[in-house]
Amino acid sequence: MAWDTEEAWARITLPDHARPSALGWAILDPALESVEGLTHRDFDPELDPEGEDGRHRHELLPWIYDRHLELGSDKAEGRGVVERGEINFRLEYIGKAEREALRRTAGPHHKVPLILGYTLVFEPYRLVYFLPCELHAAMFEPGSSGQIEVPRLSTAEEQMGLPRTLLIAAAEEALIESLGTKYNERNTRGRRFPNSDAGERLFAAGIDEVILSFLPMPQRVSIEGLRGTVSRDSKSFRFNLPS
Repeated sequence: MAWDTEEAWARITLPDHARPSALGWAILDPALESVEGLTHRDFDPELDPEGEDGRHRHELLPWIYDRHLELGSDKAEGRGVVERGEINFRLEYIGKAEREALRRTAGPHHKVPLILGYTLVFEPYRLVYFLPCELHAAMFEPGSSGQIEVPRLSTAEEQMGLPRTLLIAAAEEALIESLGTKYNERNTRGRRFPNSDAGERLFAAGIDEVILSFLPMPQRVSIEGLRGTVSRDSKSFRFNLPS
């Protein structure tokens, strides 16, 4: 089954096991449960407009993102096809306005409703989503040659001997500094990466340079900031940590 118009943003071919939801912004894809193991423990079919099938509902944009993520991999087989469908995320800073400045708190944040409200009023053509990302990290000696394995966060945390909270904070701060975004100038001017809490903690752990790369990003996905836009083909950003 395919959805398409002449001016369509994307053309989607669904696999045999999936179909459009009665709700126009979603599809029903049982593979999310059978293949990916995503379950809804609190799901109540009696309260869902599509009954038992509602447990397989997945918003269309994240589903398209997942298909981009699987491009060129074995996982793509039988999961559906998306043609076009470029996704551009805009970087928004929602961090603290304290000394640590660029350290973003995990979980729900009080500025998310504010960003959503501003978007609905001033840019109603945009959708607000948290950027789905997967952090990879590795530590290596200067001048290392050959291919360097950069494992997922769970493995990197153990290999590097650094807490995941520090690795996540450093990646976020480096991304904010690389692309630029709107933030509280008074509180962040002197605490931007690498002169930030995460930068100082990395240096204390014996790291003197950080390289931020975008190779693991999905195809057809980009991130836009005030100073530019990056994709998987963008050059890396390098930061020398302060002594």
